[in-house]
Amino acid sequence: MSDCSKDSGRLVRGPETRAGACRFAAGGVRLVPGQDTAKALEELVRHCRMRKASHVSWACRVTQEGRIADMKGDGGESGAGNVILDVLRKSSTENVLVAVARCYGGKHLGGLRFRIYRKLTSEMLKML
Repeated sequence: MSDCSKDSGRLVRGPETRAGACRFAAGGVRLVPGQDTAKALEELVRHCRMRKASHVSWACRVTQEGRIADMKGDGGESGAGNVILDVLRKSSTENVLVAVARCYGGKHLGGLRFRIYRKLTSEMLKML
């Protein structure tokens, strides 16, 4: 699920964890102001081998014309994009995109999944 390396440029493979049969992996990329975030997300997902994941949730905060624009996507995991974005906001992070992939293992995790998204995002920010 995460075969991204620092050798591929600005893309960074992040931490991974398991909860029951579910696997989670994070990836991140530093963005240049004005960079196409959709393209950066696509590149991150491809290089970090997240395409086969059940859900790829993401968020970013980018500087645009002197203002910060927040963007997010749940990837089918309702509320996960908000969790990632909340971590970015609380750490005052700008011009960074973080994605967290989940390979669903057949068991509902309830609120645990949000704690995992929060933890992986925080760890990912330390690596960028």
